[in-house]
Amino acid sequence: LTYFVSKTSKMVAIIDNINSTVNDSFVGRFFEMKERNTNFTTELRGATATFLTMSYILAVNPRILADSGGPCVPGEGGIFAPEYEMCLQNITKQYVTATALCSMVGCLTMGLLANLPIALSTGMGLNAYFTYSVVGFRGTGPVAYDAAITAVLIEGIIFLVLAVTGVRFFLVKLIPEPVKLATPAAIGAFLAHLGLQTAEGVGMVVSDIATAVTLGGCPEEKRVSIVAYTEACETLGICVKSDAYTCDDLGGIMTSGTMWLGILGFMIMVVLMAYKRNSSMIIGIAFVTFISWFRDTAVTYFPDNDSGNARFEYFQQIVTVEPMDMITAQYTGDLKKAGLSLFTFLYVDFLDTSGTLYALVSSMGYIDEDGNFPRSRQAFAADAISTIFGSIFGCSPVTSYIESAAGVEAGSKTGLTAVICAFYFFISIFFAPILANIPPWATGGSLVIVGSLMCRSLVKIKWYDPSHAVTAFITIMIMPLTYSIGYGLIAGMGCYFFLEGTFFLLSLVGIEKPVHLPPKEENVKEVKELDVKEGDVESDNDKEVEVA
Repeated sequence: LTYFVSKTSKMVAIIDNINSTVNDSFVGRFFEMKERNTNFTTELRGATATFLTMSYILAVNPRILADSGGPCVPGEGGIFAPEYEMCLQNITKQYVTATALCSMVGCLTMGLLANLPIALSTGMGLNAYFTYSVVGFRGTGPVAYDAAITAVLIEGIIFLVLAVTGVRFFLVKLIPEPVKLATPAAIGAFLAHLGLQTAEGVGMVVSDIATAVTLGGCPEEKRVSIVAYTEACETLGICVKSDAYTCDDLGGIMTSGTMWLGILGFMIMVVLMAYKRNSSMIIGIAFVTFISWFRDTAVTYFPDNDSGNARFEYFQQIVTVEPMDMITAQYTGDLKKAGLSLFTFLYVDFLDTSGTLYALVSSMGYIDEDGNFPRSRQAFAADAISTIFGSIFGCSPVTSYIESAAGVEAGSKTGLTAVICAFYFFISIFFAPILANIPPWATGGSLVIVGSLMCRSLVKIKWYDPSHAVTAFITIMIMPLTYSIGYGLIAGMGCYFFLEGTFFLLSLVGIEKPVHLPPKEENVKEVKELDVKEGDVESDNDKEVEVA
C-alpha cells in the first residue's frame, strides 16, 4: 500500500508539473488557460470525451453520403448492378478519409480562431438532406451530385461573408429570449433522443408504424426494417430500405444484449460522475467498446453476417489511408436546379450552428448581458471556412457539434480542446478502421447524460408568463421530434413573433398586454390590493409598514 501511494504521489506530481509548464508556456498564454482556470490534462480529458462521443460520424457519415451515389455513373444494369455497387464501396471508404480530414480542419480552425472547446464535423441531418432530398438515393433526386457540392461551396462563401462582416452574429442576437433559454434544454432532449436510438445510441427507442416511436431493444434478428413505400417501390420494386426498424412484428422487446450492455455503460458513467470522476464518460465508453470487440458473443459489434464480417475485415486493417480521387473537387457551373437546396442549406446550417454555439457557450458562462461572447465572429467564420474546405472533398456542410457538450461537462474551457480533437481526427485518418468501429451503444449513454445536464437552463424560463413558457416549450418539443435544431428554432421564433405581434395589434385598440409577475411578487401585489380594498391601511405611514 505504501508503494502504491508513493507511485501515485509521484504520478500526481508529474501531472501537476506538466500542467504548470503548459500553462506558463506560449500555448497556455495563447489559449488563456490561466484566465479560464483550466489546465492541459483537463482539456485533454474533455477533448477525449468529445471525440469518443462524436466518433460515430466516421462510420455513419460515409455511409449516408455514399448513398447519394456520388460521382458513380450507373451502367446498363442500373443503380443495383454489381459494378455500381463496387463503385459505392470505393467512395464509402474514401468518405471515411474525407470525413476525418474535414473534421480535423474544422476543429483546428475553431480552436485557433475562436478559442472555444467546440468540435466540428459534417452535420448530421444536413448530410441526410443532401443525400436523400437533394441528390436522391443513388442519384435519383432532382439535383445532380456535382451541382449539390457546388451549392455547399457557395453556402460556405456566403456564410463567411456574413460572419466576417458581423451580420451573422447580429441576426443571431435577434433570437428571442425564451428561445435562447430553451435552446440548451431542447438540444439536450435532442441528444438524449439520439442516445436512445440505434444509429447513435443504445437502441431502446425504435420506430413504430402507428405511433412513430415506441419501446424497442430487440436483437438484430428480430428487427423488421421500415421501407418508404413510394411509387418507384410499388411499380419498379426500387424500395429504399432505411435504418429505421420496428420490433412489433417479430417481438423480442428489451431482449437485446447490446442494449443492456449500453445501459450498463450508462450506469457506470453516472456512478463515476456522482463520485466526481471527470473521466467517467471515457471510462464508460472504453469499457463497453472493449467488450463489444470480442467475436462470437451476444454483444459483439462483429456478428457472423455480411455487415459484421465486413466491419471486422476493415477493423483488422488497423492502419490504412484511403485515397480521395473520386470525390475531390466535383464542382460544376450548372446550378439550374440547385437554388432550393442552396437556400435550405443556408437557413438550416445557420440555425443549427447558431443554436449549438449559443447553447455551449451559454453553458460555459461566456455570454454577457447583451448576448455577446468572446470571438463570436471568429467562431462563425470557422464554421464557414470548414464548410468551404469540406466541399472540396465532397462533404455536406460542416457544422459545430453539440456532442462537444461532453467535453464541456468534463471541464473543457478553451480552444485547446478543439485542437486536440483535430489531432484525434488526424490520427483517425490512419487508424480509421479502429475508431470507426466504436459501437453506437458505447456512446449512447453519454449522449443521454449530457442531454440531462443541459436541461439546467430550464430554471431561467419565466414559466409564470404564458407567452414565454409556450414559446420555450414549443422550441423544446419540436427540436427532438423533428430531428432538427433548425426546425426547433424556427417553431419557437414563429410562436414568439406571432404572440408578440398579436399583443401589439391589440394594444392599438386599447387592449394592453397583460403583465405577469413571479409567484412571490404576484402574492405581495394581491395582498396590497386586498388591504387597500378593505380599508385596513389608514395612513401613508401604516401603508409603508404593511408593505415592509
